[in-house]
Amino acid sequence: MGCEAGSTSEEAAQPPGKGGGVRITWLGHSTLLLELDGIRILTDPVLGDRLGPLRRHGASPAMAAIGELDAVLISHAHPDHFNSSSLRRLGGPARRLVPHGLGAAARRLGSPVDELRVGDVIEIGGVRVTAVPALHLRWPLRPHAITIGFLIEGSTGIYFAGDTRFFPSMAVLSGRVDVALLPVGRWGPHPGPDRLGPASAAQAARVVGASVAIPVHWGTFYPAGFWRVWPRPLREPAARFVAAMAALAPEIEVRLLQPGDSTDVTRPGGSRR
Repeated sequence: MGCEAGSTSEEAAQPPGKGGGVRITWLGHSTLLLELDGIRILTDPVLGDRLGPLRRHGASPAMAAIGELDAVLISHAHPDHFNSSSLRRLGGPARRLVPHGLGAAARRLGSPVDELRVGDVIEIGGVRVTAVPALHLRWPLRPHAITIGFLIEGSTGIYFAGDTRFFPSMAVLSGRVDVALLPVGRWGPHPGPDRLGPASAAQAARVVGASVAIPVHWGTFYPAGFWRVWPRPLREPAARFVAAMAALAPEIEVRLLQPGDSTDVTRPGGSRR
């Protein structure tokens, strides 16, 4: 198993063109910019430096670096994934793909909204986006909104898990996933049964058949001041994920990014198209 750090977006060359793979930029937490086949997609945007009692570690994402988008993907209603202030800042005409039950709230924030159930498919400029299952606690303030993940398929197949616990039927995605974007941490000490941790994320990477795995949802938000006395939950999840991958799925390459880092992935064996 390889473990590769990404380059900063300023250092990176132009993103791959159509059919040439994907550029992935991690902006912190579960916010990623995906540049695939000429299409630009942002996931679960959280762009500010505060999230309730939590504070961002590192710089907030630069709006100029995000640029024009074709789509914004929202996995569920929790405010660290469906963040109203961040969506208002994005503005623009990008389509917003949200889980069933979240459509009305998303429409109040502008832009065209597609409300998806598991299995629904949206085509965006030749890139196919499918809502896939996720198992996670619903947000009590929006109990009717379901939780989903996304399978994004162009020249490269990308699984964005959002927030979910491990479940064996993730294996139905095997053969369609080149890159798995998997949450591995949270701000507190107890991962709970409703979300992936480092070991269960390694299981997920293996069962979906990924060639490359990138850990997200770690090292970004933490209670103000806690990092000085108890930094482990902030810093350790990614290292534990790397160790779990080495033990469980050494054939899968791990790309360990820091917020703002980019990495390019070309599908082994060439384009799917």
